[in-house]
Amino acid sequence: MRHKEKLCSIAIASAAMVLFLILVSSTASASITEKWITNHGTASNPAIYGNTIVWQDSRNGNWDIYIQDLSNKKQIHTTNPAYQTDPAIYGNTVVWADGFDIYMQDLSTKKQTRITTSGVASVPDIYGNRIVYDKSAANDNESWHELYMYDLSTKKETQIPTIKSSNSPAIYGNSIVWLDFDLFNGGDYYICMYDLSTKKRTQITKGDRGSDVIGMPDIYGNRIVYDAYRNKNWDIYMYDLSTKKETRITTNKSDSVGSVIYGNTIVWQDNRNGNWDIYAYDLVTHQQIHTADKSIQIEPAIFNNKIVWTDYRNGQDKPDIYMGTISFLPVAAFTASPTTGPHSLNVQFTDKSTDAYYWSWDFGDKSTSTLQSPVHKYTKAGKYTVTLKVKNAAGSNTVKKTNYITVK
Repeated sequence: MRHKEKLCSIAIASAAMVLFLILVSSTASASITEKWITNHGTASNPAIYGNTIVWQDSRNGNWDIYIQDLSNKKQIHTTNPAYQTDPAIYGNTVVWADGFDIYMQDLSTKKQTRITTSGVASVPDIYGNRIVYDKSAANDNESWHELYMYDLSTKKETQIPTIKSSNSPAIYGNSIVWLDFDLFNGGDYYICMYDLSTKKRTQITKGDRGSDVIGMPDIYGNRIVYDAYRNKNWDIYMYDLSTKKETRITTNKSDSVGSVIYGNTIVWQDNRNGNWDIYAYDLVTHQQIHTADKSIQIEPAIFNNKIVWTDYRNGQDKPDIYMGTISFLPVAAFTASPTTGPHSLNVQFTDKSTDAYYWSWDFGDKSTSTLQSPVHKYTKAGKYTVTLKVKNAAGSNTVKKTNYITVK
């Protein structure tokens, strides 16, 4: 991650043909507000979607999948005597590895369904009606993992072509990404993507086992994040499918691994402070925040502005689930059209702010609005200064454009 300072308290933009000033100011700071989810010291590997958190928990003597609704704090769990691990969730559907098969539970109908019967399936992920997972395979000389997708709407299983061996696939929309490696022929590692609509496999990046190892990927929209061991430590990288550009996110001389992405936010675990902390980074504003407890925090997952992770602050052998609500400092920005014209001028103001949940407009003619993107009519000739103040839980930010609107 590139360390960048927050917005300066005053930023002035000027040019020969521009007759207004832009003033930006900020208050407060970004934060992660934490909440303790479990207290048995037996929970790990969480995932989150909406108001629902899922994780694996050994409090009953073997790994079960626990599901908690944040709105009513109600918990349910599986009861199969086999181990249930590696949960994932999308909407009302939870999937997991049960022994060595994939199971699913519909939270709305409370119905549980066995997806595979091979006895060799593991590490599922889900998006919409599609579940992806690995299946182990072997011959007399070697073993590997094959990649499969199951469509809940058609009840059809499809094998996804890999280079050699799939590891921990992730899915978003029509795109499946995974770590592909061939330990028996050179030891190369690859980040690969398969487009379900075009049926095309693409190699995103490659690493050599000896010096440039690549870690497991995650995907959201056109962005893929993954870990890579380069420059003698692990860092987080992002690949943009639209620009075909790889960006190095972290540049610290410490290990950064376990990256996941949602929207404009990348989250990972990082040991730069002497223990594993959870870090979050905003791709738009370049703000960076992290947990501050001196225990071990690992295995992050993210949905919207909520992060969940495994936390050892109650003992080295007592993992629990914590949740953090991210509040990046909002950054105010807007445009207007038109910015000049005759009196009785209707101007459409368009909010371009990031991480904002409250808007307060001052149009410069003693009129105000709290709409996100209002339309305002100027009835008298003059030059008008427009101010937008935005807020969220982290604080507020204001942008002021002097003499921005000219009414003739």
